[in-house]
Amino acid sequence: MLAAIGPLLASFAAIDIANLTRKLKRNAILYGFALIFLLTAYVLATAALAVYLGGLWGLPVGLLVVAGGALLLALIMYVSAVIANNAELWRKRELAAANSSRALMVTAAASTLPMVIKSRALLVVAIAGGLGFLAMKKMPTGLRLSRRRRPGEPLD
Repeated sequence: MLAAIGPLLASFAAIDIANLTRKLKRNAILYGFALIFLLTAYVLATAALAVYLGGLWGLPVGLLVVAGGALLLALIMYVSAVIANNAELWRKRELAAANSSRALMVTAAASTLPMVIKSRALLVVAIAGGLGFLAMKKMPTGLRLSRRRRPGEPLD
């Protein structure tokens, strides 16, 4: 029974792979033509704008205005890319700092563990503190004992 299923699955895989490659080739060709037509439309629109502005202000001034607009758009895109990259770098640094402080806490806890296990009193205190911490984590924010919230003050 299983011997008969193997060739069937192999033929289905071959058909799917052939379909996939045919579809990828077709999409690549169609997207390529779409990109060519889009670039043609962009160039012609830019040329039309330059001709229109050249009729209003003279050809050199019209071309300079179009070139200046393109330069301004390129500058805006560059600045936004730099800002996005810096924000991502800042997030990575913050995450690395948080992970390093977390690793430091785990190392400190692991280094004190043998001392806590040897002392029965410290073991009881550590277990009680851990259970209290977990209970506070599970408790809804409104039930915790803390300073009173003033009217209009946002919740923590």
